[in-house]
Amino acid sequence: MTYRHVDRLPLRWAALFTAPFLLAVALPLLFGAPGKTLFWSAPWLLLGMAVVLAFTSLTTTVAGGQLVTAFRFGRPRKRIALADVAAHRTTTHGARYGWGIRMVPGGTLWRVWGRRSVELTLRDRKRTVSIGTSDPEGLEAAIASAPRITPPFEL
Repeated sequence: MTYRHVDRLPLRWAALFTAPFLLAVALPLLFGAPGKTLFWSAPWLLLGMAVVLAFTSLTTTVAGGQLVTAFRFGRPRKRIALADVAAHRTTTHGARYGWGIRMVPGGTLWRVWGRRSVELTLRDRKRTVSIGTSDPEGLEAAIASAPRITPPFEL
């Protein structure tokens, strides 16, 4: 069985996050700054918008004995062998943890939207990885039913 789920940041929020980058370029030009302001600020504008765009989609896949979660462009990506998962449960994280990759008590959180996630306790019992999803029940069912094989080494 293969499980694949894509979570996306709502468009209005993505627009809200890119607005400061647009204002940073537009305001100096509106108030008479020289044209070279645009020349020097345009690369920063594009870089900032690319970073925001990269974290607006999170794809989670369970297949081949592993869980893979990756943001829009495939990087950053996290691979977890299901053989290394000792326990999993549905949990919630407050808005204060934001979106993207965040440190949370006991581990890390990967999410783009919403409060619900599936928390994976790894075999070393020292850390957890929480995967934010709008379908925690489906992700938990996929993890529970997937075979616990060690995937082959991959570069």
